[in-house]
Amino acid sequence: MTKFLLGFLLFPFDVFSQSALDKPLTIFTLGDSNGTFPFSWPQQLKTALPNAQVFNISKSGRTIGFVNNGDSTLNSLLVVDENLRKAAEFAQDRPFDYIVIELGTNDAKAVFADRQNEVPANLEKLIQQIKGCRYPAIRRAKIVVISPPPYGTKAEATAKYAGGNQRVARMSESFGQVAKRNECLFVNGFETPGLNIETMTTDGLHLDAVASQKLIEPVVAKIAK
Repeated sequence: MTKFLLGFLLFPFDVFSQSALDKPLTIFTLGDSNGTFPFSWPQQLKTALPNAQVFNISKSGRTIGFVNNGDSTLNSLLVVDENLRKAAEFAQDRPFDYIVIELGTNDAKAVFADRQNEVPANLEKLIQQIKGCRYPAIRRAKIVVISPPPYGTKAEATAKYAGGNQRVARMSESFGQVAKRNECLFVNGFETPGLNIETMTTDGLHLDAVASQKLIEPVVAKIAK
């Protein structure tokens, strides 16, 4: 059995060969606050794929296409050119193999409840802008879309996130359709095996180390094939 140590956790990936896990990949990760912590899912990818270079540009409060908290820099569509330029500078002469997008949690906030029909359309715009960008190191990469994980009851008990779980549940369906139309890989984060949002978060929203690892196991499965 192959195991990887991250802090106090052991991760078994015994279904994959060592050569598959050791591939020298370059990966661009784009997420929200769940991608920013020392134990977050981009860090879990680094651990699971030890020879991969991971360029993480996640940011707390980030949305796919809404101005969150009055901050336009949190809208991925509005800053996509800048983020892609940064990623291209990182890649240099080593093109990205994969781009992993895990967004939507903040697009499901109560303040955006009446604009949910825009969310999958915004995701499609973001994917198309990435695929059509002027950087060869980026546009040739395979895109992996992870739909957002569930909201826990602690989060939904607040006015800020009330009703969010139903909204991210719908995203798990619409994001899968967007991914298929745009020839992307898709991971249903809402139905992540082994992820218990009630016990693996303190606030019903921000994933702990175990939940973050569970979230990327299906991604590693697709990459390591």
